[in-house]
Amino acid sequence: MTEFAINDRLPNYGDGLFTTMLVNNGRIALFAGHVARLQHNAQRLGIALNTEHLQHEMRQQARQLGDGTLKLLVSAGAGGRGYKRDPASMPGLHFSGSAYPAHYRQWQAAGIGMGLSTVTLARQPALAGLKHTNRLEQVLIKQAMPDQVDDVLVCDTQGMLIEASAANVFWRIGQRWFTPDLSYSGVAGVMREFVLAQFAANGVLCEIGQYASGTLAQASNVFICNALMQMVPVHTLQLNHQTYRFPIDDVLSLQRQWQPAFQDEYDTF
Repeated sequence: MTEFAINDRLPNYGDGLFTTMLVNNGRIALFAGHVARLQHNAQRLGIALNTEHLQHEMRQQARQLGDGTLKLLVSAGAGGRGYKRDPASMPGLHFSGSAYPAHYRQWQAAGIGMGLSTVTLARQPALAGLKHTNRLEQVLIKQAMPDQVDDVLVCDTQGMLIEASAANVFWRIGQRWFTPDLSYSGVAGVMREFVLAQFAANGVLCEIGQYASGTLAQASNVFICNALMQMVPVHTLQLNHQTYRFPIDDVLSLQRQWQPAFQDEYDTF
């Protein structure tokens, strides 16, 4: 069990990063993506990560876990005066493992129903895209989520669609796919990066921009994604007192089509 010092900055201020990884047979899926995001996020927050040590610890923990979900918390360290960090403090790596969420397999195969959250995300460009450990907005989103939906879409305070409660979102209108711009809020997921790379590799247009939630009323297909659930089709969306239904076969086809590429993204030690 992970224990933090009383003056550790992660539990005191949410001063840190985290990532949650899928592990099969001791190997981490999207390994390079997780490492790259941790490096990038740490640089933006001014946390000095040793990449070689990081990769060694990730691999060791994955081998010990074998199969399941591996979560890594990266603390900015301990000490400092109030909010100001101690420049001599070293970052800490804290791992925990758990079983893979069984309902994700059902979601992948049958799709989910979604609503629109009544909680909105603040705009903060300095933190936008980062998977930092200050997650009170997401706690409030989950608390406010109606029981009759599987997940919710979330907008920012300007009414622009950003993401799901813990996943990124893509939708198709005509022959083009769309996903929200994350320049002001939201988390840039490693599975989102994989999806964007697959679209580009296959010559499929995917536009990144700012869109109101009502845009999805025009969609022919919708899916959400993260590193654990991978791609999950959305079959129903409750939006502005109306119900929109989407076929899921095209998303299931993309799942099958991209599965070899996803397997190639597992760590090879």
